[in-house]
Amino acid sequence: MIQLSPFRPADFDLFISWIDSEELLIQIAGSYFSYPLTAPQLQRYLEDNASTAFNVIEMAQQKNIGHAEIIATGEGAYKLDKVIVGDEANRGKGIGGRIINALLAYAFETLQAREVELNVFDWNIAGIKCYERAGFTVNEAKTQSFRVKDQTWIAKNMTINRDQWLQAKATK
Repeated sequence: MIQLSPFRPADFDLFISWIDSEELLIQIAGSYFSYPLTAPQLQRYLEDNASTAFNVIEMAQQKNIGHAEIIATGEGAYKLDKVIVGDEANRGKGIGGRIINALLAYAFETLQAREVELNVFDWNIAGIKCYERAGFTVNEAKTQSFRVKDQTWIAKNMTINRDQWLQAKATK
């Protein structure tokens, strides 16, 4: 079981410790941060009024195991961003799906979102499948490209609206 709790300056060092490469930072945050990640960058991030940043707490051990963000983009629309399961040993165990479901519940129940979106790199097949299981669908009309060293990474946009979320929730 996980719980979302507020991300605070006391959490900066742990979050920074999870980001061990420029590629990982781009994967979770696009071009928002620059590598290496620093406390001043995270402080500016926390000061963004459109953003709500969370620690992901594993309830049994009361341990911070990840990070996630919801960004208000206007008129009932929100974006999920900067989602990471911190410890590499915990990745691939379904925690990401639980984080996405908790973020969607927060967005649709607490924030009264009408729609939520996220971006995922096209090579991140596990991530895409995770988001599809939560009810997201690919928005083919909206993509971004990032230059990462000598490669071009293509980010797909995925969306879910309130009705799709309620339907996906009912089938779980």
